[in-house]
Amino acid sequence: MKSIKSMLLVLTAALILHSAIAPNMAQADEIIANNSSTASCSSSATPPCYTTIQQAIDAAVTLNLDSATTGIIYSVRVEPGEYPENLTLNGITVQGRETARTIISGGGSGTLATANISSTSIISNLTFANASIGIDASNNTASFEIRNNIFRAISTAVTLQSSSNTTIINNVFYANGTAISTNEDRVIKNNIFLSNTAAISTTATTVSNITYNDFFSNASDGVVWDTVTNITLDPLFVDAFSSTPDFHLLSGSPCINKGNATDMGAYGGSGTDTIPFQVSGVASSLDTTTNIISVSWNANNSYLVTGYRVYYGTTSGVYTGTGATEGASPISIPSAATTSATLSGLTSNVTTTPASPTLNSVSPLNESLALSWDAVDGATGYRIYYGTSSPPSTTVDVGDTTTYTLSGLTNGQTYYVAVSAIAQPAYYIAVTAIDSTGPYDPGIGHESAYSLESSVSVGSPMESGLSNITSDFPEALVAYPNLTSQGPSLHCFIATAAFGYYSAPEVQALREFRDRYLLTNSAGSAFVRWYYEHGPVAAAFINAHPAYKPVVRAALMPAVGAALLMTKTSFFIKTIVTLFILTIALMMAYRSSRKKLSGSGGSL
Repeated sequence: MKSIKSMLLVLTAALILHSAIAPNMAQADEIIANNSSTASCSSSATPPCYTTIQQAIDAAVTLNLDSATTGIIYSVRVEPGEYPENLTLNGITVQGRETARTIISGGGSGTLATANISSTSIISNLTFANASIGIDASNNTASFEIRNNIFRAISTAVTLQSSSNTTIINNVFYANGTAISTNEDRVIKNNIFLSNTAAISTTATTVSNITYNDFFSNASDGVVWDTVTNITLDPLFVDAFSSTPDFHLLSGSPCINKGNATDMGAYGGSGTDTIPFQVSGVASSLDTTTNIISVSWNANNSYLVTGYRVYYGTTSGVYTGTGATEGASPISIPSAATTSATLSGLTSNVTTTPASPTLNSVSPLNESLALSWDAVDGATGYRIYYGTSSPPSTTVDVGDTTTYTLSGLTNGQTYYVAVSAIAQPAYYIAVTAIDSTGPYDPGIGHESAYSLESSVSVGSPMESGLSNITSDFPEALVAYPNLTSQGPSLHCFIATAAFGYYSAPEVQALREFRDRYLLTNSAGSAFVRWYYEHGPVAAAFINAHPAYKPVVRAALMPAVGAALLMTKTSFFIKTIVTLFILTIALMMAYRSSRKKLSGSGGSL
C-alpha cells in the first residue's frame, strides 16, 4: 500500500511540474506562403496557407500572441515562386523552401524586407533581387540572423545601423551596389561577395568579426579584413551569370570547407536547403524500330550532386510508368557525369477511339480563318481538315489545343473546315538531380524539383470521325480611322458603327445574309463592292456623331429582320412569309389603284 501511495505522489508531482513548465516548452509550427496558381491555399487549411508572405507573417504574429497558452511558436515557410512584396518581418522567422527558386523581387525599387524585430528571429533560404534595399535591419535590439540567402542586383543588399544583435552568415552577395552597409562591427561570416561595387561599407573604427568570407572581383572590398580566414579567390559557382543563376559550388571551388566548419556561401552551414538546382534541357526521342525512348539532359555540375532520377508515365505530371527493362519510375542514375538514359519495354496501347469534337466557330481574318472547338476526353491532339470542297481533305495536325488559325488562304474563297480528335499514346518524362544523402523527395529534400517535362508519342494514333463541317471565307482587313479596333473584319461598316461592336448579333446576321445571298451572284457582288467603297465614310460619320446611332439602328432593323428570316428559318417558313408579304403588297397595290381610278372618275 505504501508503494502505491508513493507512486501516486510521484505521478502527481510530475503532472504539477509538467503543467508548470509546459507553456515555456514551446514547439515550432509553420504557416505556409504559396502564390503558385496551381496551389490550393486556404487560411483554414492545416497548416494555414496564404498567397502572400506578408499575410502569412501577420497571421503568425496573431497566433503567437497566444503562444504562452498554446505552447506553439509559429514561423513562415515560403514555397518556391516569385513574390513582388515589401515585407515587414515583425519578429517572425521566415524561411524559403528552396533558395534558388524562392524569390522576393522589388522591380528595381523599394525595400524588400524591413526587420522590425521585437523577438529572436531568422530570415533564410530566400533570393532577394532587383530593389533599392534588400533587408533593412536598423535599430533592432533583438537577435536577428540573416543566413543562407542570395542577394543580387540590389542597390544596398543589407543595411545595419545600430543593430548589435544582427548576424549575417552563409549568404551570397552578387552584382549589388553595396552588399552590406553597417556602422558597427557585426558578425559577418561564411559569405561570398562577388562582383559588387562595394562588398562591405562600414564606419566602425575597429573590425574583428568579419571572418571566413570570400571577396572576389568587387570594385571595393572595404576595409582590410583578416587575411587568415578570409580569402580573395574566384568562388567557382556553377553558373552566376545566367537569367536563372545557380550559386552552388563547382568541384574544386576554394570555398568548399573554407567557412567556419562548413562551406562558404548560401549552400553551406546547418541552415541550408538541401535541394539541388533544377535540371534543364530535358529532351526525348523515340526509335520507332525498337520502341525505345532516349532521354538526355544538361548536367547539374554542383559538386554535391551525385546522380539523377528519371521519372516517366503516360499522364502529364504523373510519373508512375513501368518498363520491362528498367522497372518502375523513377530510374536511378548513380553518376553525376551521366546525362542520358533509355526507356524500353514500355506499353503503348490506346483501345478507345475518341469522340468527334464539336466545331464551335469559324471567324474570318485576312487570308486566314480562326477556329475553335470543344475538347474531347482522352484526346492527345487534334487534326484540322480544310479545303475548297466538302468534305475537306487537306489536313494539319495542331497538337493538344482547342483553337487554331488556318493561314495562307485566299481572301474571298469559300473554305470548308472540320476537326477530328487524335488519341495517341505518349510518355511524359522529367528528370531530377540528387545528392548523396537522402531520403529523396522532389523539391523538398536532397532532390531537385522536377525538370520541365518532355513528352514523346509512341504507337499508332486512333482518330475520331469529323466534327460538323462549317464553311466561311477569309476577308481582308480594311483599316479606317476609329474603326480598326472593332473586330476581325470591318466590312459591315455601318452596322458595326451603329450597334457598337463587330460581334453584335445584328451585325453577324447582316454579314451572314451578305455571304449567302449577295456574294453568290453578280448583282449582289456588285452591290457589295459599291458598299465597301462608300461604307467606311458613312461609318466614320456615325462614329463621329454618336447621337445618330439610335436612328441608324432603327433604320437597319427591317434589314436585320429580313436577314434573320433568310438565314435562320426553314424553307417552309421563308415561303409562307414571302407569300404573306407578296399578298400584303398586292393588296396595297390594288387599293392604291382603286383610289386613283376613283379620283379620276373611272370605274372598275
